[in-house]
Amino acid sequence: MTGITAYKCNKCGLVMYPKHFRCLKCKGREFEEIEPAGDAKLLTYTVVDQLPWGMDERGRVLGIVEFANGVKATGLVKADDPKLGMKLKAEWGPVRVVGGEPAYGLTLIPKK
Repeated sequence: MTGITAYKCNKCGLVMYPKHFRCLKCKGREFEEIEPAGDAKLLTYTVVDQLPWGMDERGRVLGIVEFANGVKATGLVKADDPKLGMKLKAEWGPVRVVGGEPAYGLTLIPKK
């Protein structure tokens, strides 16, 4: 369970996340809700060293992944040495603390 929902255009089959009012490809307006399926493959990533005030962490890795069914999403990569193409397991979990409360998002953990 990733905690996210993607949308597949009923007209052309384009998979989008997040949802748009119209399909980015054919301008269709009817969609089927789908969940990301299978492993996530790391397409690209960046290391963020300058985070907003209140976040003491340095070297946070944000990545864009693609799931087996074509869903693409951004999440927090929890890998010491990320490599393009690596397989990741997606989970919905805490990504930071805001006002003393955990904020949740997509976390990506290396497959073993």
